[in-house]
Amino acid sequence: MGRLKSTVPVPYKINSIAAHVPDLVVYADLSREIPYVENFHGVLLFVDISGFTALTEKFSVSSKKGYGADQLTRTLNKYIGDIVHYILTSGGDILNYAGDAILALWRVERIQLSNMISLAVKCSLNIQNNCGNRETEVGVKLRVKIGISAGKISKVVMGGKDSKYFVVIGRAVDEVRLAEGLAVAHSIILSPNAWEMCDRDTIATDPIENERAVKVRYLKRESFFSVETYLESLGTPLQHEPSKNVSVRKTSRLLPDSELEKNLREFVMQTILQKIDDDQPLEYLSEMRPVTIVFVNLQFKMGTTETELCLIMQNAALGIGQLIRKHQGRINKVFMFDKGCTFLCVFGLPGDKREDECAHALLCAYTIHEYCSKELKVSTASVGVTSGPVFCGVVGHPMRHEYTVIGRKVNMAARLMMYYPGVVSCDKETCVHSKLPSFYFNELPKRPMKGVQNPGTIYQYLARKHQKTVGKAQMSMERVEGYHLLGRDKEIDVFNTALKQFLECRSSGSRNYKNVIMYEGDVGFGKSSVLAEIVYRAAKEGVRVIAFEIAKSDIKQQFYTVQTLLAIVLSVQNCKSYAERERLLLSKITDQKQQEKLCLLNDLLLVKFPVSKKVSLLDNKTKIQEMKTFFIDICKNALEVEACLFVFDQAHYIDFSSWELIVELCEKTSAFMIMALRPFNLQNPPFPSAAKVMRNPNTLYVKLSVLEPSVIAQLACQILGVIRIPREMELLLVERSHGVPYYCEELLKSLYLSKMIVLEQLDDEDEEDVDILFSEPKIVIENPKASQICKPEDGKQCNHSKTEPLRTRMIKSLDMSSLEDQKYVCFIGEAVTLHEIQIPLTLKGMYYYFLDHLQPAEQMIVKFASIIGYTFTTQMLQYILIEGADQKLNQSLDSLFESHTFECASRRKETWHPFIMEKKHENTLQCFCTTTEQESIKLDDTESEVTDKATRKNQTVWKCKIMRFCSSLVMETAYELWLKDQKKAIHLKCATYLLNQARRCRTCGGDEFILGHSAAIGMKVLENNPDNVNNQLENVADIFGSSSSSYGKFRTRINKVAPIDNSRFEGSFLIKLDDILAGSEQVAQTCRKCKCADIVECVLCPMVRHCMGVGDVPKTFYFLLETAAAATILSNNLKALSYLNEATIILDLLRAGKPPFETAETKGKVKIRSFEKACAFRLKGEVLFNTGQIKEAQDMFRMALKLLKRRLPMNVIEVLVKYMVEKAKYSLHGSKKTVLMEKRLAFLHQQICCLSYMWQIYCMNRSPGYKMTSSLVILMEVNTAKLCLDQNKIISAHIDSFHYCQIVGLVDECKRYEELLIKTCAELPYTAERLMMVGNFAHTLSTVRLCSGKLDESIQYGYRAHKFAELLNKPSFDVIAISLMLIPLLLTHRYADCVELLCILEYLVNTLQNSIGKGWFYAACFDILLQGGKYFDECLSFVEEAQSDPIIMAEKSLMLNLYASLALWFARLNEWDQSRYFFVKALRIVDQAPSSVYSINGHVKFLECYVLVFRKALVDKNNHTVEIYNRTQKHFSDFKSRYATFLQYDPRFLHLKAYMYLISGQQKLVKSFLQKALKISQNHGNKLEECWIRLSEDSWFGTTEPPADQWLEIILNLPSWETAAQMDVNLLSKSKYLLPGFRDSYNAC
Repeated sequence: MGRLKSTVPVPYKINSIAAHVPDLVVYADLSREIPYVENFHGVLLFVDISGFTALTEKFSVSSKKGYGADQLTRTLNKYIGDIVHYILTSGGDILNYAGDAILALWRVERIQLSNMISLAVKCSLNIQNNCGNRETEVGVKLRVKIGISAGKISKVVMGGKDSKYFVVIGRAVDEVRLAEGLAVAHSIILSPNAWEMCDRDTIATDPIENERAVKVRYLKRESFFSVETYLESLGTPLQHEPSKNVSVRKTSRLLPDSELEKNLREFVMQTILQKIDDDQPLEYLSEMRPVTIVFVNLQFKMGTTETELCLIMQNAALGIGQLIRKHQGRINKVFMFDKGCTFLCVFGLPGDKREDECAHALLCAYTIHEYCSKELKVSTASVGVTSGPVFCGVVGHPMRHEYTVIGRKVNMAARLMMYYPGVVSCDKETCVHSKLPSFYFNELPKRPMKGVQNPGTIYQYLARKHQKTVGKAQMSMERVEGYHLLGRDKEIDVFNTALKQFLECRSSGSRNYKNVIMYEGDVGFGKSSVLAEIVYRAAKEGVRVIAFEIAKSDIKQQFYTVQTLLAIVLSVQNCKSYAERERLLLSKITDQKQQEKLCLLNDLLLVKFPVSKKVSLLDNKTKIQEMKTFFIDICKNALEVEACLFVFDQAHYIDFSSWELIVELCEKTSAFMIMALRPFNLQNPPFPSAAKVMRNPNTLYVKLSVLEPSVIAQLACQILGVIRIPREMELLLVERSHGVPYYCEELLKSLYLSKMIVLEQLDDEDEEDVDILFSEPKIVIENPKASQICKPEDGKQCNHSKTEPLRTRMIKSLDMSSLEDQKYVCFIGEAVTLHEIQIPLTLKGMYYYFLDHLQPAEQMIVKFASIIGYTFTTQMLQYILIEGADQKLNQSLDSLFESHTFECASRRKETWHPFIMEKKHENTLQCFCTTTEQESIKLDDTESEVTDKATRKNQTVWKCKIMRFCSSLVMETAYELWLKDQKKAIHLKCATYLLNQARRCRTCGGDEFILGHSAAIGMKVLENNPDNVNNQLENVADIFGSSSSSYGKFRTRINKVAPIDNSRFEGSFLIKLDDILAGSEQVAQTCRKCKCADIVECVLCPMVRHCMGVGDVPKTFYFLLETAAAATILSNNLKALSYLNEATIILDLLRAGKPPFETAETKGKVKIRSFEKACAFRLKGEVLFNTGQIKEAQDMFRMALKLLKRRLPMNVIEVLVKYMVEKAKYSLHGSKKTVLMEKRLAFLHQQICCLSYMWQIYCMNRSPGYKMTSSLVILMEVNTAKLCLDQNKIISAHIDSFHYCQIVGLVDECKRYEELLIKTCAELPYTAERLMMVGNFAHTLSTVRLCSGKLDESIQYGYRAHKFAELLNKPSFDVIAISLMLIPLLLTHRYADCVELLCILEYLVNTLQNSIGKGWFYAACFDILLQGGKYFDECLSFVEEAQSDPIIMAEKSLMLNLYASLALWFARLNEWDQSRYFFVKALRIVDQAPSSVYSINGHVKFLECYVLVFRKALVDKNNHTVEIYNRTQKHFSDFKSRYATFLQYDPRFLHLKAYMYLISGQQKLVKSFLQKALKISQNHGNKLEECWIRLSEDSWFGTTEPPADQWLEIILNLPSWETAAQMDVNLLSKSKYLLPGFRDSYNAC
């Protein structure tokens, strides 16, 4: 496919340029010397449009994609274009567009003024009649008011060589603004002068009270003045193209004139000229853009002559222009305003964006103010500065338009200039975003300003020289008590360890500690939050903390950081005068010799100590050295007195001299420093002294990583002040924030302010039924004292935790009331589709600066890469680049790597590693792509990873094969710089390139991820033979080389979990399983080569993007489903749900008759096939099932089956009839075999998938008649599997039947299926798919044996399932297998194996970032009741944070486990306040939890807790004891009925039943129940329960009783994991909670 060809600009652009310049300039005399004044007569018409600002605000707060600049541009230009059309057709000349106003001119001889006034009135009436009141599509009304004046006018032309400006001045200009000021909407006002000169017989008017001006009513008669003749008379000296028809504007027909074009270019902004020269449509410039507006107004002295005025304005234009360019701003407009000259300047336009834009704009404004006040002969210079989103773009008529800025911030800057004369004033946003110290500003009094509501605080910018201060740089962020720092545990642990080491070394006099910790992170990663937490923790330890933040401007001030540090160390930062500082210094430094050196600090601390004779003799260099030595001595003395922590935020702004002193401070004193800084790069390298600190062995360099997806939901709840957010919103935040806290906060602000989300108060839940369980009144739980139950380590107190939902740090800008005593939840607004949200302007502005400062070739590469997506290959990038753009590809990529724009994507990002400073930066570009020689290297061996450089000097070929953006926002911002048609063309090319690689990898067969997808919808998407696709191109997946195992170093450790001797079983199948495992190494190697995960990231996800970019709805839906199916197979439920939600949105919008996305092709009716709809529902059901949302999953599967023509019956009669039919089909299968078409097979496959989940759901729900319904569904699954003649499906259906028979108690059928499956699996060939089938069967056998009470056999089969998972590199399956195997291991007292598997489980869930798996890990930690390695605080913290994670909260089995564990924990401690909180939560979900092998563990703990609640009622003599007893018995009955076939906890059930009888006084039944429980425990091999029962017997019927606080004693002395693994089982088994004996309870009863 050919390349996109670059366009060659035509040599002449005169007509395009002339469209930006009025005729007054185009037809002017070019020979006159600048500056000059030209006088003439004319009529001025001033059109003021109301509603523009509101319209701009309406679009700016919108977060919808495609709902902003494009629509706003069309709305503005349609309206303004109509107004300008009436002016141009009436012969008017548009002088300028001043935001929401238009100034037009009719230039004539004085004798013609009367006719021209009539013509202007006629034009105005046409405007009012047709445009005076127009309703826009967003509900904002646009209105106009018009003022007309006439008389003598002067044009002043000024400027320099590069830029020229013009203004019109004179009485007529002043009067037209006064006339407009008298007008109201839909009115026309004639100024006094115009009223005097007009033909009063022609114009009907009304007088205005107390004014000489009049209001126009209508024209009495038509004017005979010829507009055509007037237009033709213009510009006669210039040559125009001949035209049969008179054009609206004659200037649009200018013939090429190089001299004229050169002159006109000087009147047009450079931003516009670049686009004209590149032949780019000017719509490209229209955008909502965050900028800084600077209005400068010069008021002239009374009596200033016209010549003097001209010179002043010339000097102003030159001076202001020079200063503006220095700070990368632009002069957008110059006009006369309120008897003064006003300059509208803009910072942050395309190509001019700066990171510290606000600070530069303020500094420039101050410099301009100083220049104008001192150098120009003006009475007053006033400057107003504002920052924020405004519309920037070309507005007007096709023949006459200008680049302008419109918005609330533009109006506000103008008002600040007017209402705060003589100063540089700014709004709060500019003050905050400048990040300048507070002493640069002075708050101004509030004043009402016309047209500005709620302006906020207004400040005067003073600059540093107006306020000489010392040590005032405070931290911008402080920790708020009770607000959790989320997702930064590792970073804080680094500090805690270093602080502990520092304090120990200080006590012993040692210097052997890490004295510097550097936290590196990009903008928004939360460095300041980490420092705030560190400051808080250090202060709690009694360490003096000296913390401050450095600003960018401070890097230019020598010794600034040292000055601030010393001022705070000596406590002089709050002194108001130098004399006060001197007195305080003399009191601090009492040594006579040192006092003589105080004069060395005169410049540093702004004091005036007399210079000693010794110091006066020193040269400057020696004096500075002596000052440094004195500084070190002062700090050394201070550090000897007390432990100090120095904290520097924004340390990358530390000045050169201060870095040198910091090096000495680290070497010569016992200093301990914490720094937060941004990454350095080649364009901005660190100072040599800074690099020395970084390389120092005593420096810890920590790179902040992005937050894990599981933390994002918690952060969102904290920011919004809610207890939960919708799942769709969590998916959006995970996808769009990319784990960066600041991005998450800005997205939430954008969603809230655009009303896409709403916060609603949560009603208090009814707890009346709970209150009777507790005799005390209801207590609000705030801070359970975890310290009472935490095991102290080294004498250090454990941190207290909270059981209340996360406290909030709400966005301040939301202006909401405090939520202290209220609970809120977040909902998505009505008719809102979250996928339409665009990048918030605050974030976009950060990256405009970055892109604007790239070289043109680099910017082009970034823009093309942004089309491909987050991850892209070098080959694909070369493929889509326009011709000629790839000539310097190697050099450009080298620069983009160095600037941290791109990085190698061949491995996952490293989060934790020490910083290594290379001598030569050009050799630091690391690449991890495999080469031919490296293909044999096993990447799962972490020690053998090979790295190389992405390129080398003089290398002509770029080595790195696959890259990614270091920041996704760079990608998104660059993407939005393309025009729609351009994006579509490149998306099409990308889609063509990737299309036939969008399938499973060759190792997995190369098929579609949804079997028969293309055939089922009748659309051939992919080529049949993947080997023939793109032979000339390297396959994207092959670029990754071999995939690494998910197990890493843990693979060898797994073998320590040794199996039990097989001789105890009839273990022929176990032996066969071992043989299969031993003989499948070749298959294992093949599985490790699977590249499906890489294909999802680099092919399928981009294909969704490209098809959407092209506008192809059917293919977009196809790839959404393929991507979701692949993600589901890879157990990435979050990604799958994200893509399925997009598919659902498309279906909903198509159903509503709306385009499904912005670029969608709307020609013809788009229809999504029922098969694909069914796949969407089936996949969503599978994801919901995997995340514990059983009811929602059931609905999805039902809808899918209905679309697949396999509807499930709805009532008992239908079930019976259907069952008989399916039974008949079952008996007929095998009599004839029919080869089915691929489409039919695809439908059958989807039916099987749905049915395989539906029978489980019916069994879990245990609703009436569930056995019959689930029996029908399992029979339907088997019949469907046999119908498709797929052995894998048949085996899978038989495995499900085997499991079903165990659940419903069909023992004989269960045994028959087991024998059949053992025989079948033993004969299966060794392929990955068949081995996975065997692994699933082993796991099912483990589950069945566990539920049958055969614990040792369950462990055996579970261990094999675990080994299959490792062999096939299926970590998600392994998480399930290990979670189940931990139960029988615990029950059989195999603590060593429990600990080993827990370590593996923790590693896997952290690697997979599996939040639900992490929950099961902590549930297991609670089960084994061991604190070593996992403190109770950490488990408790996980539970409280999980309450804001909608994915974890949806998993009812898991939450029942966690809540019941904590309720039981606190109940055993008799801490009922804390227990109640979790007990209530467990009580609310116990009936919602499915009846499964995972729920029973939590349910039995809940049952024990309920029994202890009953005992508490007896002891407290609760009035509702009998009712509580009946409720407890009901829970026993419910438990037995729900888990009738789950026998593993029968001994526990009987044990608790015996205890119930014991405390209720029914002594005769106790021993019989205990004996029965003991016997079952022995039969099961349940050593845990057997030991516990014997301890209960001794306690209940023996002579000794356990102490009241026995559980507290036990848990405080529990051994660590490692110790428990080595201990004797009998000794360890005595660490059991003893259910309190009979005496206390019975006596109370």
